[in-house]
Amino acid sequence: MFADPDVGQKLFKEKHCALCHKIRNPGTVFAPVCPGLQGVRHRHSKDWVRKWLKDPAAVWAGNGADVQDINARYFRYRGGKPKARKSFMATIIGKKVVLTNEEIEALIDYLWKL
Repeated sequence: MFADPDVGQKLFKEKHCALCHKIRNPGTVFAPVCPGLQGVRHRHSKDWVRKWLKDPAAVWAGNGADVQDINARYFRYRGGKPKARKSFMATIIGKKVVLTNEEIEALIDYLWKL
């Protein structure tokens, strides 16, 4: 399935993704709140991002390798000893922002273009 990255860029703004994620920051920078998205295609598969955008709470609860990587990067950036924590997107945003499959594909294509 091919989506339009320009539609994804528009959705990134409309869905207020930039409030928490900066597209110019690398994934090692958690500012203002969540990881930067530059190079996301090198850290996660499209399939994982698809699942994440569809149901971040379920993916976070699964505590797979990608979630563990996010958590490890978070504590390296913020300092402190890694421990269980809640994902902002999985708890707050994931309940308020519901994306269609088409919107998810457009966002993925936009992120992969970065």
